Amino acid sequence: MNRRNSHFWSEQNPEWMHETQHQVKWNINVWCGILNGQIIGPYFYDGNLTGVRYLNFLTNELPNLLEQVPLSVRKEMWLQQDGAPPHNSNIVKDFLNSQFPEKWMGTNGPILWPPRSPDLTPLDFFLWGYLKDIVYATQPTSLDDLIQRIKNGCKSISSDMLNRVYESIPQRFECCINSSGKQFEHKLKKICD
Repeated sequence: MNRRNSHFWSEQNPEWMHETQHQVKWNINVWCGILNGQIIGPYFYDGNLTGVRYLNFLTNELPNLLEQVPLSVRKEMWLQQDGAPPHNSNIVKDFLNSQFPEKWMGTNGPILWPPRSPDLTPLDFFLWGYLKDIVYATQPTSLDDLIQRIKNGCKSISSDMLNRVYESIPQRFECCINSSGKQFEHKLKKICD
């Protein structure tokens, strides 16, 4: 989790900043997904994420995380990813084109997805903020404590919560169009009322 996933807007004071101490001495990379009203993962990467590590995750770890998902759902699912450089490596794109032909979205995918669209992606506008609130309610005491808090946070997310997130997506897309693709989350209710 990193500070780039936190966004603050203020109409009264647009220069407002909020300093946090989310980054401590532990560093962990986490992957999570949302599929059919359930959280898939979390999966923790060892070391920095690279194209090779991400490809290893897609080929070896993601199938294990999807074991409980019915085959019919797996055959129809789409993969959406953000603009992280490892997601755009040629080996990853080649793999996704062969395993998810025309059924993946990304910065350089067959279905283009804007590289900086945190207010449109459920993982960004809901999951990471929700997990940060839980994980950092008090300062983690160790890397193991941090990992356990992330796991517990993921388990605490109900399908009802995710259904409400899904229900908000069409409204978010409409708001994005109404604001010409500019940041809109700080005006979400105002624009869409």
